[in-house]
Amino acid sequence: MKILLRSFVFLISLNVLGQSEKLERKNDKKLVGYWKGAEYDKITLVPKIYWTINRDETGKYFIVFTSTKDCEVRVWNERGRWWIDKGKFYKLNSRTGDLTVINYSFTGVNEIFFSEKPSDAKIEENDVFYFENLIDY
Repeated sequence: MKILLRSFVFLISLNVLGQSEKLERKNDKKLVGYWKGAEYDKITLVPKIYWTINRDETGKYFIVFTSTKDCEVRVWNERGRWWIDKGKFYKLNSRTGDLTVINYSFTGVNEIFFSEKPSDAKIEENDVFYFENLIDY
């Protein structure tokens, strides 16, 4: 019984000590502020969804989405927490619990490029990517 208990403790200690990579929640101050973005139809290049997002220094965000389809306007919002880790942007929706993880890079002082692929990868037809532009901070 003692051997079994020692083996169990040994395995647990290996598991705990083996977890050297830990997700660290920190914020990039350059992402703080009011931003606007849009997702475009890739064929017609007509915007499908517009949004404005406020990311604050405490790691909270609030987004207002607007979409139009067949002359019908739809508006909804989302709030939650955001952070960055190892070049990735994390957004946790507080209502649904959905976690979005996406690469980001600054293409200018007031513009961010978000993409499922790293910023140096070639964009292909079905890839998810979008830009956000700073409105105010």
